[in-house]
Amino acid sequence: MNPSEVIIAIKEALNLNRPKILTIYSLVSYPMGKERLDKILKNSSNKNSAIATYEELGLFLDGLILFKRKEEAPKQVQEEEEIILSNNLILKKIRAALNLKEFELLIIFQLADFEISKSKIKDLFRSEEHPKYIECSNKTLKAFLEGLNEFYYESSDYL
Repeated sequence: MNPSEVIIAIKEALNLNRPKILTIYSLVSYPMGKERLDKILKNSSNKNSAIATYEELGLFLDGLILFKRKEEAPKQVQEEEEIILSNNLILKKIRAALNLKEFELLIIFQLADFEISKSKIKDLFRSEEHPKYIECSNKTLKAFLEGLNEFYYESSDYL
Protein backbone atom coordinates (compact mmCIF):
# COMPACT_ATOMS: atom_id res chain seq x y z
CA MET A 1 0.00 0.00 0.00
CA ASN A 2 1.24 3.47 -0.71
CA PRO A 3 1.22 6.17 2.00
CA SER A 4 -1.82 7.93 0.54
CA GLU A 5 -3.86 4.73 0.65
CA VAL A 6 -3.02 4.31 4.34
CA ILE A 7 -3.97 7.91 5.16
CA ILE A 8 -7.24 7.58 3.22
CA ALA A 9 -8.08 4.27 4.93
CA ILE A 10 -7.48 5.78 8.39
CA LYS A 11 -9.46 8.89 7.43
CA GLU A 12 -12.42 6.76 6.39
CA ALA A 13 -12.22 4.34 9.33
CA LEU A 14 -12.04 7.12 11.91
CA ASN A 15 -14.36 9.47 10.02
CA LEU A 16 -11.76 12.24 9.98
CA ASN A 17 -12.59 15.36 8.00
CA ARG A 18 -10.02 17.64 6.38
CA PRO A 19 -9.92 20.17 9.25
CA LYS A 20 -9.20 17.36 11.74
CA ILE A 21 -6.45 16.01 9.51
CA LEU A 22 -4.91 19.48 9.25
CA THR A 23 -5.12 19.74 13.05
CA ILE A 24 -3.36 16.38 13.34
CA TYR A 25 -0.52 17.64 11.13
CA SER A 26 -0.32 20.89 13.11
CA LEU A 27 0.23 18.91 16.32
CA VAL A 28 3.57 17.76 14.92
CA SER A 29 4.32 21.22 13.49
CA TYR A 30 4.07 20.04 9.90
CA PRO A 31 2.88 22.70 7.47
CA MET A 32 0.41 20.56 5.49
CA GLY A 33 -1.36 22.83 3.03
CA LYS A 34 -5.03 22.37 2.15
CA GLU A 35 -4.24 21.96 -1.55
CA ARG A 36 -1.60 19.30 -0.88
CA LEU A 37 -3.95 17.43 1.46
CA ASP A 38 -6.75 17.54 -1.12
CA LYS A 39 -4.44 16.00 -3.71
CA ILE A 40 -3.35 13.26 -1.29
CA LEU A 41 -6.95 12.41 -0.40
CA LYS A 42 -8.11 12.16 -4.01
CA ASN A 43 -8.64 8.78 -5.61
CA SER A 44 -5.39 7.61 -7.20
CA SER A 45 -7.17 7.28 -10.56
CA ASN A 46 -7.74 11.05 -10.56
CA LYS A 47 -5.06 12.81 -12.59
CA ASN A 48 -4.87 15.62 -10.01
CA SER A 49 -4.09 13.24 -7.16
CA ALA A 50 -0.73 13.00 -5.43
CA ILE A 51 0.88 10.25 -3.40
CA ALA A 52 1.85 11.19 0.13
CA THR A 53 5.46 10.75 1.10
CA TYR A 54 6.45 8.30 3.82
CA GLU A 55 7.48 11.33 5.87
CA GLU A 56 3.94 12.76 5.55
CA LEU A 57 2.46 9.40 6.56
CA GLY A 58 4.81 9.08 9.54
CA LEU A 59 4.03 12.60 10.73
CA PHE A 60 0.31 11.95 10.27
CA LEU A 61 0.56 8.83 12.45
CA ASP A 62 2.61 10.69 15.09
CA GLY A 63 0.05 13.51 15.07
CA LEU A 64 -2.79 11.00 15.31
CA ILE A 65 -1.23 9.56 18.47
CA LEU A 66 -1.07 13.06 19.99
CA PHE A 67 -4.59 13.88 18.77
CA LYS A 68 -6.15 10.75 20.24
CA ARG A 69 -4.30 11.11 23.53
CA LYS A 70 -5.07 14.83 23.64
CA GLU A 71 -1.40 15.61 24.14
CA GLU A 72 0.78 18.38 22.85
CA ALA A 73 3.90 17.86 20.81
CA PRO A 74 7.11 17.80 22.84
CA LYS A 75 8.57 21.28 23.30
CA GLN A 76 12.13 20.09 22.71
CA VAL A 77 13.01 19.41 19.15
CA GLN A 78 15.71 16.82 19.09
CA GLU A 79 17.77 15.62 16.19
CA GLU A 80 15.71 12.90 14.63
CA GLU A 81 17.30 9.97 12.96
CA GLU A 82 15.69 8.83 9.76
CA ILE A 83 13.27 6.01 10.48
CA ILE A 84 12.15 3.61 7.81
CA LEU A 85 8.36 3.45 7.96
CA SER A 86 7.59 -0.24 7.65
CA ASN A 87 4.12 -1.79 7.66
CA ASN A 88 4.90 -3.08 11.17
CA LEU A 89 5.66 0.45 12.38
CA ILE A 90 2.45 1.74 10.75
CA LEU A 91 0.50 -0.93 12.68
CA LYS A 92 2.30 -0.02 15.91
CA LYS A 93 1.50 3.67 15.51
CA ILE A 94 -2.17 3.03 14.75
CA ARG A 95 -2.39 0.68 17.73
CA ALA A 96 -0.80 3.31 19.98
CA ALA A 97 -3.03 6.11 18.69
CA LEU A 98 -6.23 4.15 19.20
CA ASN A 99 -5.02 2.37 22.35
CA LEU A 100 -6.04 -0.97 20.88
CA LYS A 101 -5.78 -4.05 23.05
CA GLU A 102 -4.85 -7.52 21.79
CA PHE A 103 -8.44 -8.76 21.72
CA GLU A 104 -9.49 -5.68 19.72
CA LEU A 105 -6.74 -6.35 17.19
CA LEU A 106 -8.01 -9.91 16.83
CA ILE A 107 -11.56 -8.62 16.27
CA ILE A 108 -10.34 -6.10 13.69
CA PHE A 109 -8.60 -8.80 11.68
CA GLN A 110 -11.65 -11.08 11.98
CA LEU A 111 -13.90 -8.30 10.67
CA ALA A 112 -11.77 -8.27 7.52
CA ASP A 113 -12.07 -12.08 7.25
CA PHE A 114 -8.33 -12.34 7.80
CA GLU A 115 -7.21 -15.45 9.66
CA ILE A 116 -4.49 -14.68 12.17
CA SER A 117 -3.69 -16.11 15.60
CA LYS A 118 -2.99 -14.19 18.79
CA SER A 119 0.63 -15.29 18.69
CA LYS A 120 1.05 -14.04 15.11
CA ILE A 121 -0.43 -10.68 16.13
CA LYS A 122 2.12 -10.49 18.95
CA ASP A 123 4.87 -11.33 16.46
CA LEU A 124 3.85 -8.39 14.25
CA PHE A 125 4.55 -6.02 17.15
CA ARG A 126 7.91 -7.45 18.22
CA SER A 127 11.19 -5.69 17.48
CA GLU A 128 12.93 -6.67 14.26
CA GLU A 129 15.75 -8.30 16.21
CA HIS A 130 13.40 -10.69 18.00
CA PRO A 131 13.57 -14.26 16.64
CA LYS A 132 9.77 -14.52 16.38
CA TYR A 133 9.33 -11.17 14.59
CA ILE A 134 7.28 -11.43 11.40
CA GLU A 135 7.12 -8.79 8.73
CA CYS A 136 3.72 -7.24 8.10
CA SER A 137 2.81 -7.72 4.46
CA ASN A 138 0.78 -5.27 2.39
CA LYS A 139 -2.03 -7.83 2.46
CA THR A 140 -1.97 -7.92 6.27
CA LEU A 141 -1.90 -4.12 6.57
CA LYS A 142 -4.73 -3.77 4.06
CA ALA A 143 -6.82 -6.34 5.96
CA PHE A 144 -6.15 -4.48 9.21
CA LEU A 145 -7.28 -1.17 7.71
CA GLU A 146 -10.40 -2.79 6.24
CA GLY A 147 -11.21 -4.35 9.60
CA LEU A 148 -10.56 -1.03 11.34
CA ASN A 149 -13.14 0.57 9.07
CA GLU A 150 -15.67 -2.09 10.07
CA PHE A 151 -14.68 -1.84 13.74
CA TYR A 152 -15.50 1.88 13.84
CA TYR A 153 -18.31 1.80 11.24
CA GLU A 154 -21.29 2.55 13.48
CA SER A 155 -19.47 4.46 16.19
CA SER A 156 -18.83 8.07 15.20
CA ASP A 157 -18.64 9.31 18.79
CA TYR A 158 -15.17 7.90 19.52
CA LEU A 159 -13.34 11.03 18.36
